[in-house]
Amino acid sequence: MSFASTLYKEGKTALAVPSLDEPKMIPAFFNPRGKFVRDISIVCYSAYSSEKRAKGSDLTFADSLAGTGARGIRVANEVTLVDRVFLNDINSRALEFAKKSAELNELEDKCVFSHSEVCSFLTSRIQNEGERFDFVDVDPFGTPSDYIDSALRSVKDGGMLSLTATDSALLCGVYPKVALRKYLGLSLRTDYCHEVGMRLLFGLASQMAMRLETGIEPIFCHHDMHYFRVYLSIKVGNSHSKENEKKIGFILHCFGCGYRSIISRDQFFSLRQDSRMGKRNYSDDMQPGSLPLICPNCGKGSPEKGGRLGIGGPLWIGRIQSPEFLSRCREISKESLFAEELDLPLYYDLTSIHLKKGTSMPKITAVLEKLKSLGFLASRTHLNPNALRTDAKMEVLQKAVLELAR
Repeated sequence: MSFASTLYKEGKTALAVPSLDEPKMIPAFFNPRGKFVRDISIVCYSAYSSEKRAKGSDLTFADSLAGTGARGIRVANEVTLVDRVFLNDINSRALEFAKKSAELNELEDKCVFSHSEVCSFLTSRIQNEGERFDFVDVDPFGTPSDYIDSALRSVKDGGMLSLTATDSALLCGVYPKVALRKYLGLSLRTDYCHEVGMRLLFGLASQMAMRLETGIEPIFCHHDMHYFRVYLSIKVGNSHSKENEKKIGFILHCFGCGYRSIISRDQFFSLRQDSRMGKRNYSDDMQPGSLPLICPNCGKGSPEKGGRLGIGGPLWIGRIQSPEFLSRCREISKESLFAEELDLPLYYDLTSIHLKKGTSMPKITAVLEKLKSLGFLASRTHLNPNALRTDAKMEVLQKAVLELAR
């Protein structure tokens, strides 16, 4: 049975998508608002394929939840260094649109279509041909957690895995206990919740990979509307999994004053041990040694004098972007998402600070200049247009915002 389609142009590619004339009869889902996310993915795949192709092998791309094929067909048409694109979906009607798009762009010889459950598809190539994919994309509705194990097994050593999550309420701390079940870590509802969500995604991938004596290396992440999108490189070998183990930890956040800090898993377990022994040890750069944890900034060692620290994680506490990869992306695109950014965790949202202090919000460029003039590192972050990263303490940042708001 054939279904009505309409022609849609995205990037350099013509796409056959379901006609909206009869909404109740639409056989497959296509989201035109996802164009920006797909545009960014084309840049990322192009940048990574230039590095991979330099090693001399043919490149394969797997669009494991292809739907109508918007991303996979665009990769086949616009990422010229990719030799073969595999498009899979359990919805055979959706694949009909993907096949039509391949014909429109004369890509029949470059595209391979399959109608299968996603995990079966991802592992079938290993079983049948003994080969893994160079690129694997997993873009589901909701969480990708159901598919990560199969996805990790299907990517070559040194290949790229890209993951999408659309359950932003879980990742942003609205339902932290559900996040623990889905992402193996508690989320936090903070002004930097989008970064917490990214770290949970990377943390889930890393913890799943370590079971397979494999490691990951985050190279880029971003969000748009309810989309959380991460890109990571796969590193096969127990040495990489051991390195990853050091990069799983926790975030401690005070909901009273906004204090935040990252600690390793070993440090966290040490805190728990100290709690059992009744100790309350503090230092200038370390969290309190008792649970429930009391904020060292406003608590002064007593629950009555300040806020208790919320705990996020376990999650990824290493870097979440590769400067070298972003440099290659900037050679391809002028998109601000690829701008240079400091490798400092847990950004500060100036909107949150000025609302709490009851002031007008100063220009973020003025705050950046003020912090730099005081000798601190500071930069913007692509995860939040109203936020910055800095090594200045919270009280220094708050003072700068108050001064510039006058």
